[in-house]
Amino acid sequence: MEEDPLAYHKSVLKEEMLARRLRQAGDLRRVSQTREQLINEFANGASPFSPVVRQIPRPRPEDFYRPCYLPLAQLKKIFLKDLKFETDHRGSFLLLRVFCQPFRKAAVMAAVEDETGDVDRVVLYHTKEALRAFEVVPEGTVVSVKEPFYHLEEDGRYVLRVDHPSDMVVLDQHHKLCPEQWQNREEMQLTALEWKREGDKAFVREEYLEAHRCYTRGLACLDPDVDEGVRDLMRDLYHHRSSTNLRLHRYDATIPDAFLSTSNGRDDVSKSNDMEAWFRRGLANYQLCHYADALKAFERMLMLAPSNLEGREELKKTKTRLLEQQQGTYNFAEIIDEVTKNGFFTDRASFISKTEVRQTQDRGRGLFASQDIRMGDLILCEKAFMAAHPDDRTPNSTSTVWLNSVQKVIDNPSQSKDLLGLYAGGPRTSPVSAPMIDGSPVVDTFKVSRLLDLNGFSFVVGRESQAYGTSAMMTKTSPKSTGLWIRVSNANHACLSNAVRSFIGDLIILRAAKDIKSGEEITISYQNPAPLLEDRQKLLFSSWGFRCDCLLCTSEASLGVKMQTLADHVETSMAFMGDRNLNDVLTTDSELVMMAEIVAEDLEEVYADNLMHRLPCLGMADVWQWLSQTYCQTRNGIQLKRCATKILESYGYWITVQDSSITIDCAHGIPAVGVVDAMMYLSCVAEGEQKVELSQEFKTWARKVYEIVNGNMMGFELKY
Repeated sequence: MEEDPLAYHKSVLKEEMLARRLRQAGDLRRVSQTREQLINEFANGASPFSPVVRQIPRPRPEDFYRPCYLPLAQLKKIFLKDLKFETDHRGSFLLLRVFCQPFRKAAVMAAVEDETGDVDRVVLYHTKEALRAFEVVPEGTVVSVKEPFYHLEEDGRYVLRVDHPSDMVVLDQHHKLCPEQWQNREEMQLTALEWKREGDKAFVREEYLEAHRCYTRGLACLDPDVDEGVRDLMRDLYHHRSSTNLRLHRYDATIPDAFLSTSNGRDDVSKSNDMEAWFRRGLANYQLCHYADALKAFERMLMLAPSNLEGREELKKTKTRLLEQQQGTYNFAEIIDEVTKNGFFTDRASFISKTEVRQTQDRGRGLFASQDIRMGDLILCEKAFMAAHPDDRTPNSTSTVWLNSVQKVIDNPSQSKDLLGLYAGGPRTSPVSAPMIDGSPVVDTFKVSRLLDLNGFSFVVGRESQAYGTSAMMTKTSPKSTGLWIRVSNANHACLSNAVRSFIGDLIILRAAKDIKSGEEITISYQNPAPLLEDRQKLLFSSWGFRCDCLLCTSEASLGVKMQTLADHVETSMAFMGDRNLNDVLTTDSELVMMAEIVAEDLEEVYADNLMHRLPCLGMADVWQWLSQTYCQTRNGIQLKRCATKILESYGYWITVQDSSITIDCAHGIPAVGVVDAMMYLSCVAEGEQKVELSQEFKTWARKVYEIVNGNMMGFELKY
C-alpha cells in the first residue's frame, strides 16, 4: 500500500482541530452564516438524489456522547443562540425546520432554522443508506433535536451533530410542538383517503419512507370507535403500510400491520388481501429468523391460495431453514457455490442448539456445551448478525458493519437485545432491549462501535473453492471482511482452545478441536497463535485489553533468560519457510539441511519443558516442516517419518503407532495446516512401506484435522 504523502500534515491538522475544540468548549455559539449563504451552499452542494457514500468515519473516543434517554415532554426547549461549542446540552431540545433541499455525502446534511429565524447546519449520521437525503428530511420537515451536540467537524465548521438516530424526532403537522407558522394548511386538511392516495403515489416512485408517513397520517385521521364505515379503509391503509415496512426492512412492524389488514372475509377480494397479508407475515418472520412462525404464515397463505408458486417456494425454503436450525444439516459445497454467486452472503439458518451462554467463574459470560461433542464435530454454524465485505466503494468493511448494525436494531428493535448484550468494555450487565422513547428505539451508536471492536471477526472471502479457502487464516495484505456473530462472540479466548472457527460467506463455523464434555466451556483462539509469547500477549492486550494466562503462556513465561535465545532460534526457523523457501534453494544442499537440523535441535533444548508436558512448541514447526519437505523431495522415508512426527509434536499432537492403528494424544493440540501436512507425509511413508491400513489411518486423521481447520472438506483433494 502506498504511503499517503499528506499523512503528516493531516495528523498535524487533526491535532490543531482537537486543540481548537478544547479551547472553545463551553463558549456560546457565534453566528457564522446567513440564510442566503446556506441556501447557496446547499443549492451548489451534492444532489439530493446522489447515491450514498458508504464510507463513514469511525468515531474517536473524544467525540463520544450518550444518546438522550428522556421523552420530549421532559425536556426544556432552547434556541440555536443558546448552543455552546463542544457541548452536549443535557435536558434540552431544539425545535427546527428544514428550509431547503438536503444532500448526502457520508451523512445527511440539512440547513435548519428555529422559530426566531436563526439558521445553522445539522448532520444526521446512521440514516438508512438506501434512502436519499430528501426522503430522510424533506424540505419543510419539522424536527426536534434532543440534547443537541454542537461540534467542530474536520472541515473546520461547527454543526449540530446527530449520531444517535433517536435524538432526532420528526414531528407531524398536528403535533402540539409544531409552531403555527410552520404548519402546512393544505396537508392538515387532507382526509384519510387522500393520504392513502398520496402514499400510493410515493410508493410508485419508490419513496417508501414518504409512503409510510402518508399511510401513517391517514391512519391518524381515522377513529374506528366512532365510525364503523372506516374499517375497510383502515385495513387498506394497514395493508399498504405493511408492504412499505417490508421494503424498508422493518420486519417487526410488518407483522402487526399485516395482521391488522386481514378481514377473514369470504369474497375473492378479501381472500386475495388476506393471502398477501399472510405472505408478508411469512417473509418478515423469515427475515427475523423466526422460521417456525414463518412456516405457519406460509401454510395459512397457501390455504387461501394453494397454487401460488411464490408461497410454495417460500414454504420449501422455510422447511430447509428449520432443518438447518434444528439438526445442523448443511450442504457446504452448495453453500460455497451460493456465496460465490451472491456477493458472499448466504440464505441459511443458524444452528446453535449444542451451545448455551452462561456465567463463568472469573471471565464474565462464556459459551458452554449443552451436550457431549466429539472431536471434529460441528459445534455450531451461525449466520452473521451483520457482515460486510470491502469493495471500491467501501474499503473499510468495519464502518459498514457499524452503520448497518445500528440501522438493523432501529428498524427491528426486537433484535437489539442480542446485540446490546455483548461485551462493550466496562461492567457487563444483563442483556436488555433498546428502550422505546418517543416512538423510536434508543441505540447508543458509540457503544455499538465499541462492541464491534471487541466482538467482531475479520475474515477473507473469494477463495472458498481453494485449499484452506474457508479457514480463518489470512495474510497482512488480504482484503479483510468484517462480521459480527452474536453467539460466537460469547466464546472466551484460550491459546489452547477446544474449538476452531472458519468462514463461508457470512457464516461462521465452529468445530471441536478435541472431545468436549457437556457443561464444558467452549473456547476459541482470538488470534492465529504466534510462536512467541511476547507477540501473542501484545496483540491480545492491544486489541482486547487482557493478557493470557493459559497453560501454554505460563509455561513459556517461565523460560526467563532463555526467552531471547528462543526468539533468535524462532526467527531462524521461520526463515526456512519464508526467505529460504524450497523454491529458492537446492534441496541437495547438505549444509543447509545440516543447519536446519542444528536449529531444530537447539529449539528442542529450549522447549524441553514444553515437550516434557506435551505442550505445543510453535517456534519449532517451521523448521521441521522445511526438513519434511526436503526429505520428501529426496524420497528419504526414514527421515521424513522422523520430521513429520516432530511437526505433530510442535503442534501438541503425540502419536503412538501399534501395527495398523494410531493413538493420538491431542489434549493440548493446536489444529493447523502443518498438522494435516504431517499426517499426509506419514500416510505416504506408510504407503511406501506397504502398510496400506496404516496409510489410510493417517489419511483419515489428516481429513479430520483439515475439516476442523477449514470447516468443510472443500479443497482437500485439490491439495493432497
